[in-house]
Amino acid sequence: MREFFSGEVTEYNFDEMKLIGQIGNNARQFTTLVAKSMEEVRPGVYVYDMGQNFVGTPKITIANGTAGDTMILRVAEMLYPDLEESKDNVGMIMTENYRAAISQDIYIMKVGEQIFQPKFTSHGYQYLEITGIDGPLPLESVQGVSISSIVELTADYETSNLKVNQLWSNLVWSNVDNFLTIPTDCPQRNERMGWSGDISVFSRSATYISNSDQFLRRHMIAMRDVQRESGKFTDIAPIGGGFGGILWGSAGVTVPWEVYQQYNDKALLAEHYDAMVSYIDYLDESIDSQTGLCRDVRLGDWLGPQNRQLGPQFLATAYHVYDLWIIQSVAELLGKEKDALRFAQMYRDRKDFFNKTFVNDEGKTVGLINAGMNVGSSPVPKLEFKVVDTQTSYAVGLALKVFDEERFDEMAQKLAKTIERKNLDDEGIEHPEYSLMTGFIGTAWVSKALSDYGFNWHAYKLLQNNQYPSWLYSIDQGATTIWERLNSYTVENGFGGNNSMNSFNHYTFGAVGQWMLAYSLGIQRDEPGFQRFILQPTPDPTGEMTWAKGYYDSMYGRIYSNWKITGDQLIYEATVPANTTATLYLPTNDLKKITEGGIRISKAKGVKFMRYQDGKVVFELQSGTYHFIIEQFK
Repeated sequence: MREFFSGEVTEYNFDEMKLIGQIGNNARQFTTLVAKSMEEVRPGVYVYDMGQNFVGTPKITIANGTAGDTMILRVAEMLYPDLEESKDNVGMIMTENYRAAISQDIYIMKVGEQIFQPKFTSHGYQYLEITGIDGPLPLESVQGVSISSIVELTADYETSNLKVNQLWSNLVWSNVDNFLTIPTDCPQRNERMGWSGDISVFSRSATYISNSDQFLRRHMIAMRDVQRESGKFTDIAPIGGGFGGILWGSAGVTVPWEVYQQYNDKALLAEHYDAMVSYIDYLDESIDSQTGLCRDVRLGDWLGPQNRQLGPQFLATAYHVYDLWIIQSVAELLGKEKDALRFAQMYRDRKDFFNKTFVNDEGKTVGLINAGMNVGSSPVPKLEFKVVDTQTSYAVGLALKVFDEERFDEMAQKLAKTIERKNLDDEGIEHPEYSLMTGFIGTAWVSKALSDYGFNWHAYKLLQNNQYPSWLYSIDQGATTIWERLNSYTVENGFGGNNSMNSFNHYTFGAVGQWMLAYSLGIQRDEPGFQRFILQPTPDPTGEMTWAKGYYDSMYGRIYSNWKITGDQLIYEATVPANTTATLYLPTNDLKKITEGGIRISKAKGVKFMRYQDGKVVFELQSGTYHFIIEQFK
């Protein structure tokens, strides 16, 4: 079979093919939407706004049809804006980004009342164009049936910042829409493929948002099915092929690790272990003996404003180190002592190479420019090491702990400076302070890296910035899902000439969802599976967000976290489910300022003082519901 994109031919033998039972949920109806508005954009051309970009099918009710009449439905995520580039298309549906996916339904009516709902298909859309009818249909007659492999959500996040709430809604919807049998990159154009780089970085959020254990186990089977004899995980599964390189193929290591951490699914690690080992050995074989660099390097910080400044080799080497740390940990968990020793040495060697190659004597990050593949840019043959000093470089190095430990604090300071200063993108355009300059890879780690080293002010400032580039810029443009590009649409430039290479439902930049739950609310893993977990609420030190609340439905029950700043009080409510224990970190260093349920903390039931740590009081909580108040909170 000729693989997609790569063109390589792989022979697959099905002589030993076996049928197995269904793993994970089938695709099914998630919810039903009703059109919010309608506009007749041209005579007889009716465009309905569903109010939400989603994946599914139209459901059209016709009260009194005429036999033989033909109704044509076309879908789109966006309308052409009122800009010069739109020419005569202003207000019409924009379908260029669907490419060869026609995404239309043709229905020949029967007489009388009838309902049309296509079967065995799905469309990704917010706008529905209807032609071939005598007049507009009532809004309630135009519905959309959302389809997903997600049955129910297991997390929620709500704050005093309405735009941040919309961001949460957007990333949840993009998760629901793109978990349709396989974890797709986008659900609308002629692609809809399981690109591994996307799920690698988003799995940390996805495992909170829904119970995706078996869904992701099924996808690991798909990755093994197309794994090459060399051990390489292809960049797309199923089908194979792609042009991502190690940052995409590493999903075969990172995703099962995230599933284990979230659900304590050790069985998946055992089932997938041999494939992981084969991939690690493949990466070892891919190292160039002259340069020490990995040869399986293509994409870097994909669609990041500073992607070309960093180049892909920095991130490829960092992920190689991270993959080795994971496989060493898995080998230890599974009792593979010999393997664990081997991988531990490989990890140390690769980490040492990373720090010698990509960190200079001044402690600044260095990138190998023009290495790998930057799709859409003119190739420049000369390779050159340069100081890059970018958000992604520090964020990934810190979050994956690939920097030398003695440099952690220094690198965190440098990361903070890249956040608070103005930055130039790859086109030489300057962007304001607290702009999000990360791409597919860096975005998953930047907020975590900031909070892990005490820069919560920067993390919240970055989250709540609405200037381009940022998470909230798209919110101000009316987005209801996560966009593929930070600039998929801008007020000034419309689609920026990216009409065909553009998706408005792409969950990757929504990887910040994990930070919202694990850092803002503070619901963090301690032991895998959340039988023991951490509650470490982080109120917004900028003061812009005054409260946040939400939950995670673990295997043991609902973990609830709710903080609110009122005057000089911090009010914190939490629920610890039955048969679990939580370690609580409250942001004060004075026990006398804390009450629980209206009584002194020393008298509170189920609360045990443990220690003071880094300006916080640490308690152990037994199962129950708690109401803490911290006085004189600043």
